[in-house]
Amino acid sequence: MTLKIATEEINVKIKTSSAIVIGCIHTMPGSRVSDYIKSQTRRFIPVTDATVYPLEEVPKNDLNISGKNDIIFVNVDSVEMLTLIKK
Repeated sequence: MTLKIATEEINVKIKTSSAIVIGCIHTMPGSRVSDYIKSQTRRFIPVTDATVYPLEEVPKNDLNISGKNDIIFVNVDSVEMLTLIKK
């Protein structure tokens, strides 16, 4: 038997200093996104079905995650803006 916790999938656009991320975050049903972000004790937000658009043409290091990703983890401290996307 697998235990599954009910979550609400919320489509978001996140701007950091190095990229724009469009994808989904998963919160507890009825909770506010701002509370969810503030509650992240490990300081990273998992973003699923994420598309990453780098703000620079060439990444500064060998890490290139531009394009579509199943999941990425965004550092809470690097979030400059977060917008909800209604579908």
